Amino acid sequence: MSIGGTAATVIGNTVSAVAGGYGGLFDADAPVHQAQLSFDDDAKLPGGTELLRPGLRADALVRIAPQSDDEAIRTICIKLPDVYGPGRDQDFLLASSMDGVPFHHATLPAARAGDRLYSSLWLYLAGLSPVLFGARMDGEAPGQLTFLMCGVLSRFRRVGTLTVNSGATADDADAGFAARNSGGGIRPLPPVLAYRG
Repeated sequence: MSIGGTAATVIGNTVSAVAGGYGGLFDADAPVHQAQLSFDDDAKLPGGTELLRPGLRADALVRIAPQSDDEAIRTICIKLPDVYGPGRDQDFLLASSMDGVPFHHATLPAARAGDRLYSSLWLYLAGLSPVLFGARMDGEAPGQLTFLMCGVLSRFRRVGTLTVNSGATADDADAGFAARNSGGGIRPLPPVLAYRG
């Protein structure tokens, strides 16, 4: 792909993420797997949320897409079902990106799922702290991911692990990934609020 073509892809997919909506960046046909998100016992997490607590573990559903080896913008959609009570989920929609300002705001293509860091691209408020969420695959297998956070001007840091059970798929109809599925003191700000897929 030419530099001009790559730049057009990056800009187009970043705008797609900003615009949100079905048929956009996060709308992918890929299996949804059962998983568990575990925050490290010594994780430095912002206060004022129900979820972001050292040592907390939560069941999750995860979709990693696309499944091909073609150069593409890749996404990881994470749902913590019923984490705040029945029908009250927490979702994180992440896209292949880079670390540091301003790179964590842009989508970047990757030939393989493990080639890049994944970023929420834009901000959430966690309690009173503006943050971005992210993930990085540990090796080529999607079974173990490092769950990441960063502040507005900082680099991503590890706060936990996301363990994906690649053999246990979930009904895609149960997923319904959308960044507006949030609560417990975590608030997606525009344009994150529009992400769905």
